[in-house]
Amino acid sequence: MAQRSQIFSSYLLRVAIAVMVLLVGGLLYLRQDASRDRVYSLSKHSRTTVRALKDKVLVKVFASRQLPPEFSNLNRALKDLLEEFQRNSRGKFRYEYARFATNEELLSQASASGIQPYVAHIQENDELVSKEIVLGLVLEGAGKSQPMVLIPGMESRMEYQIMKELNKFDARPLPDLTIFADSLSLMYQYANNRNELATFIYELSQNYNIIYTDLKTAPRFTPVMLCLGVVSDLQRIQLYHLDQYLMQGGQIVMTQDRAYVYSNNYGTAVVETESNLFKLLDHYGIHIHNNLALDRECEIRKGAGLGTQAPYPFIPMIRGNPKLDYTRGFDSIYHFLASEVTLLPGARLKYSPVLQTSDHSNRLLGPVFQVEESINRGLEPGYLNQPPITVAAEFSGQFNSFFTEALTDSTFHASTDKARVILFGDSELPLDFGAGAYVVLNAVDHLLGRKEAIELRSRNLRPSLLSTGVFMERFKINPSDPDRTSAMLKTWFKLGSILGPLALLLLIGAGVAIHRKVRKVEA
Repeated sequence: MAQRSQIFSSYLLRVAIAVMVLLVGGLLYLRQDASRDRVYSLSKHSRTTVRALKDKVLVKVFASRQLPPEFSNLNRALKDLLEEFQRNSRGKFRYEYARFATNEELLSQASASGIQPYVAHIQENDELVSKEIVLGLVLEGAGKSQPMVLIPGMESRMEYQIMKELNKFDARPLPDLTIFADSLSLMYQYANNRNELATFIYELSQNYNIIYTDLKTAPRFTPVMLCLGVVSDLQRIQLYHLDQYLMQGGQIVMTQDRAYVYSNNYGTAVVETESNLFKLLDHYGIHIHNNLALDRECEIRKGAGLGTQAPYPFIPMIRGNPKLDYTRGFDSIYHFLASEVTLLPGARLKYSPVLQTSDHSNRLLGPVFQVEESINRGLEPGYLNQPPITVAAEFSGQFNSFFTEALTDSTFHASTDKARVILFGDSELPLDFGAGAYVVLNAVDHLLGRKEAIELRSRNLRPSLLSTGVFMERFKINPSDPDRTSAMLKTWFKLGSILGPLALLLLIGAGVAIHRKVRKVEA
């Protein structure tokens, strides 16, 4: 009887310990982020900011119950991120999902809050149907309400986007940034990339207090100036004011290439950009070559034949310098018509490559760039076999003025050793909203010393190798029918995920059985 009671007490103690562990586990939040760069945890800056909010912030999430796979993945990432914000906020930040009886009521309320629905294709009763869905959030606090649209693919930049909105609630001052955008160049970009240009300008306004200049008068001095590409000569007075800004120790981020797309009634051609700006840069020792960088690692687009695909070497995938914080974390930076950037012999500047092509490169020479030739020859053995080409670089050191005397009654500055220039050899780089635009913004913040903004933009949730797009890119699979190949790969991945563990268990079981049999024979 005593032995039975002892056994019962032992089991009761074990059950009690298990219950206590479950209760404590429910109260404690233990989470270890083992990913590289800890991308699944809030950055230190985000934790500090959310705890220091002056007023409490409520985030309302509007999410349809039925979401396509890409939106479901985004929704899961959003929920994890909001949970991190809430747990680190010390009561200053809270989130909730809006619940309504029907999808129609959810759509109506989301629209009233400034979040517009998407039309998505959803599998329903073995049929593909078109349906309106919604996924977005509204931040509320301090008498303000700010909607935020969510787009598939923005998982790795979601913390950055939320932080931009949170900063608005405390009305934190933005750093000053002078921007020079030549009117003719703006007209050219507006005609060819209207939406991309508007998106980039909006993003600039969300990060900086923008001060525009046409350089026809002396610009207000700010620590950094962003110079967007030109397509023709500048007036002499404009060159002078740009030069004198630099001679005062100013810092410039410039996007400028040597080629642009020219169109008329007879067709389209890629031709050389001619501008006296290149003479100014050459005087400092900074040279933008009259060429286009080509790379075997490039964008794949539709070829000339029906159903074929071809490499576009003049849209190379660029690699960032791993030693620079403002280019790390971006796996796919594509340049469109990028020119080589180098230091002229004899220049007294320090030169640091920022972005480069791979070791399967070549150059396409101007003044008329035969881009079709690069497409046709892109697959030829030995054509793309040159070492990496630098298409962006940072310059610092001794700058001497392009001018010998003042053109205005202001003080003339003849030289400086405090100026810095970060030059991207691609005028369209900021219009690649994603990696391209973020690298340019990071370069600005690098010169401003805003490390926290760089860290947020550069957090990279690396795509899985079992993502069909990543898998085909890594193993150089260029099928004539990408959609069919992608569907086939997904089927094989699913079969592998189901049969793989079973095969592993069978192997382990067989190994254990063999081991036991050997031990039995030896005994």
